[in-house]
Amino acid sequence: ARLSRGAVQVPQDCQLQVDTVNRGRQRELFAPALLKVSALQILVNFTFSWGYWGLQTWLPTLLQQRGLTLPQSYGFIALSALCMIPGYIAASWLTHRYGRKKIIVGFISASVIAGYGFANSQTLEMLYLSNFALAFFSLGAWGVWGTWIAELYPTRLRTIGYAWAILAQRIANILAPSLIGALVAYGTSFNITTTFINAFMLVTVVLTLFIPETEGKTLD
Repeated sequence: ARLSRGAVQVPQDCQLQVDTVNRGRQRELFAPALLKVSALQILVNFTFSWGYWGLQTWLPTLLQQRGLTLPQSYGFIALSALCMIPGYIAASWLTHRYGRKKIIVGFISASVIAGYGFANSQTLEMLYLSNFALAFFSLGAWGVWGTWIAELYPTRLRTIGYAWAILAQRIANILAPSLIGALVAYGTSFNITTTFINAFMLVTVVLTLFIPETEGKTLD
């Protein structure tokens, strides 16, 4: 009643009861009822994390390929980090009105467009603007995605399901910087490297389209 500012009235004779919850099992995540959701969320966590960390880990080096000095590169990254804050706020505000799915798909799609602009930028101004947009939209989507993952599962499987999500992220966090580092070491061009990274963000958008919306639904 207090949190709803009086909108929800709890009867005086109401007794609160905590239901007994059975511990979920790993195999339940991949039973027919949840197989599609589990596979999609694991893949999204992998591709989304790859697309984000594959770029961010090597961003100073990639920027030097475009002519920036190392101090300029770190200044560039610091300014980009500031764009993450309004991205989180905007995504949070919009999600309440339009739902998780629309905002995540919209924000990651905008990240793909910004990534394309970043990969093909011809001027320093375009490089800055596209990366600022990339930081704004990609981090905004991350903020909503963490909530959406948990809502995809019933209570007994929520922690296990989230653990698989984090595992997929960590695997991507290991593989992406290593492979992108190899591309940089072998002299792959800035455009090809960043386009390759951006392709994972595009795959993320496609996969997200098939995940069910949970906004406004009662959780199990």
